[in-house]
Amino acid sequence: MKKVLKYLKQFQSEHFHFGLYATTLGFLAVCIFINYYFDIDDQYLDQFNNKPLDWPLMSLFQAFPFLAICLLFSLFSIDKRWLKNKDFWFRVLIGFTILGFSRGFYYHQYLLTELERIDRYFLTRTIRWASFLFTAVLPFIIVNLLIEKGKDRNLYGLKWQNFDWKPYAVLLLIAAGFLAIGSFLGEIQSYYPRYIRSGGTAFAILHSLSEWVSVVIYEVAYGSSFVSVEIIFRGYLVMAFSRILGGYAVIAMVGSYCFLHFGKPLGETITSIFGGYVLGIISYYTRNIWGGIWIHVGVAWLMELFAWLQR
Repeated sequence: MKKVLKYLKQFQSEHFHFGLYATTLGFLAVCIFINYYFDIDDQYLDQFNNKPLDWPLMSLFQAFPFLAICLLFSLFSIDKRWLKNKDFWFRVLIGFTILGFSRGFYYHQYLLTELERIDRYFLTRTIRWASFLFTAVLPFIIVNLLIEKGKDRNLYGLKWQNFDWKPYAVLLLIAAGFLAIGSFLGEIQSYYPRYIRSGGTAFAILHSLSEWVSVVIYEVAYGSSFVSVEIIFRGYLVMAFSRILGGYAVIAMVGSYCFLHFGKPLGETITSIFGGYVLGIISYYTRNIWGGIWIHVGVAWLMELFAWLQR
């Protein structure tokens, strides 16, 4: 835990700017209010789910807060070089194209059309989570090998180096306490556990399986999706852009990470700002995302467990 606190203190001493931090939080607060008040994500964006337009729409949606916060860097005269930096725009194009494709991916459904309805329902949702390994993790690994050199060719933090599990175990333990309390909230209870809406119970009954089999299948796939979250947000958006923006890449990443949570419970979206900020700082200094993966998967499974116990 001392190591994490050391990173946080060092980052504040090197990058804290009151105007930037206050304006960034204000910007995200306004965006959160607009999204949840007008239900932008569910009422408008979800209309394009499973449609070809979903890909470019998701790319633009995720790139908007990242670029908006970069504009704040220019506004406060922190860094204006990115505006004319071709490498910056090349990385924006690649990164958010992959992110939009991953978020809008639905083509696996065509492979399941001949299955029985119960099988199709469960497998569609399960494969959707696992598909992120192929639509996000694999493409970013390829991108890293193609465009990065030297010490940056670390698969955007996936290489097993500079990893100490102890601080993350403490962070996860602290998070578990807050999650246990949060599980009593009605908004959380209505959203979790995700397994309840997967059709896993009917799938197990149809195939005469213990329901634990469908639970394990679904939860392993669900947990695997967070590898993609970490390689995109703490890996690519921090490590690739830190070459241009320095540590301020963490601040820009937090904006896109916040937008990723639109559609989830409001409390989860708000806390994603601070959680993403801390994990971003850690990945910036360690050049490793395995701690974030452990915490993310642990938090996801604990949310499933606590919400199930509430039921």
